Amino acid sequence: MTISHKIIGGYVVILALLALVTGVAFHALHQTQTTYDDFLNVDERLLESGNDLMTVTYAQQSYVRGILLYPDIRQLNQTQLEANDRQYKEIFAKMHRLMRIPERIAVISEMESIQQQLLQAQQEVLRLAAEQKNEEAIAYTIKDFRPRSLALIEKAKNFYEEQTKLLDRGRINLAEEVRLFTLTLVIVSLFAIFAGMSIGLNLGRTITGQLRESIAQLSSSSAEILATTTQVASGAAETSAAVSETTATVEEVKQTAQLASQKAKYVSDTAQKASTVSRAGRESVEEAIQGMHRIQEQMESIASSIVQLSEQSQAIGEIIATVNDLAEQSNLLAVNAAIEATRAGEHGKSFGVVAQEIKSLAEQSRQATSQVRRILGDIQKATNTAVLATEQGNKAVEAGVKQSSETGESIRLLSVSINDAAQAATQIAASSQQQMIGMDQIVLAMGNIKEASQQNVAGTKQAELAAQGLHEMGSKLSIMINGKTTR
Repeated sequence: MTISHKIIGGYVVILALLALVTGVAFHALHQTQTTYDDFLNVDERLLESGNDLMTVTYAQQSYVRGILLYPDIRQLNQTQLEANDRQYKEIFAKMHRLMRIPERIAVISEMESIQQQLLQAQQEVLRLAAEQKNEEAIAYTIKDFRPRSLALIEKAKNFYEEQTKLLDRGRINLAEEVRLFTLTLVIVSLFAIFAGMSIGLNLGRTITGQLRESIAQLSSSSAEILATTTQVASGAAETSAAVSETTATVEEVKQTAQLASQKAKYVSDTAQKASTVSRAGRESVEEAIQGMHRIQEQMESIASSIVQLSEQSQAIGEIIATVNDLAEQSNLLAVNAAIEATRAGEHGKSFGVVAQEIKSLAEQSRQATSQVRRILGDIQKATNTAVLATEQGNKAVEAGVKQSSETGESIRLLSVSINDAAQAATQIAASSQQQMIGMDQIVLAMGNIKEASQQNVAGTKQAELAAQGLHEMGSKLSIMINGKTTR
């Protein structure tokens, strides 16, 4: 079994003991709570029921006495007796529900039987009193009702005293159970503590023994590894020094060849940049020409739109003229209508008012058409100015397109010359680059050898450090376990 399994097993056992203690504690609390609930809900309520039974019986005597002695409040006393009878039933029902001792249930049944006899005697007294036979009712009360009532009170008193004794014994039993549960919990807790300590000590001894054996083996192995890695590290360091010297010589030769290659590459790059710039200039000129064509198309579209606007303005002017004619005719019609209304006298007043309104509307229409005609004139002037501006813009765009085409041709010829120069420089750079390939291969090979040598040196140093760390760890663990160093 591994050390981790043993530690886990020890914790599991300790947790099981804690669970046992917790279970015993919960059981003890549950039993105590159950006993206490029985003590409160059963014994004390039964004691209360015995006291209520005596109280109700005394009240019954008072109500019967009131019926016999005070005929004027007889109805009130009879109502109280009915309520008293219901209380009897509730008390006996509660006593039967709470009582759990068979012999005590028999006592409750006996009291209930006496109460039934007492109820019959009460009904007989009420019957005699209702028939105005007070003397017979009093005699029956003294002879039959009162002895039964006193017998019930005596039984209830004895029940109360017996229940009081049971309640006292219940308190003593509750205290004894609490003491017993407390003692059990203490014993189980002490057992759990003792068992946990024993398990911990045994587990510690077992783990310490295994650690001693492992530490001894670790110290011996680490000492051997440390000696071997020290020798390997020394040889690797010498090899790395020789490789470093050879690599430095190859690097100097490579730098000389690289300088020549860089100069050739610089010439090639410069030619390539000039070619790129010329191509970019040519593309820019072509884009400018295309933009000028687009501007020309837009100017033509604007001119067409302005011409359409002018034509629509003329159409609107014709419509306004028609509206003006209608307004003048409406005005003339309103004047004629006013004249006719005047001729009609009193009957034409309302028609005259309408004619006046028509005249007013005709005047407003004529004024509105005048305003629209002025605005339309301004629009026509603006459209004529816009037509002239678009014609001048078209001429300027055509001149720009022509100049851009000539510039593009010049840049194209320049781009051809630059491309030829760039191709020549590229060939020179390619030749120099081929010379560099051989040197790069030599440098790469030496670099790989140097890197491998350095990695070997680093690995041996790390192994040496790891071995030294293992040796020191073994010594520290040995001191922790045994209190002395191991050699």
